[in-house]
Amino acid sequence: MSGQYLAAATMFLITIGFTALFWLPALKITQKNALVKFYWMGFWSFLGGLTALAGAQSVLVILGQDVQKFATAMLFGVTASFILFVMFGWGRLTLKGLATVVVKSK
Repeated sequence: MSGQYLAAATMFLITIGFTALFWLPALKITQKNALVKFYWMGFWSFLGGLTALAGAQSVLVILGQDVQKFATAMLFGVTASFILFVMFGWGRLTLKGLATVVVKSK
């Protein structure tokens, strides 16, 4: 087996391992509220997806493929959508918490 394939296989296995690690909190820690559960799962899904995309880019670069423009665009898009998802979720959960406090104080 050539060194290039060995390096690509090693990077592939490392990518799978780190992506699986991002799923552990999502699957092992349960949330009672459906809204919180949605954002909890989404947060860890995005992190796993970012890790998988970055790892896939690295594997293809190791194999000598020219994926720089496409992979950079994909990572930028997913990173931007992750930031929007987190900020929207933070705002929505904050407003829901404030509404709950107002309702309980009456």
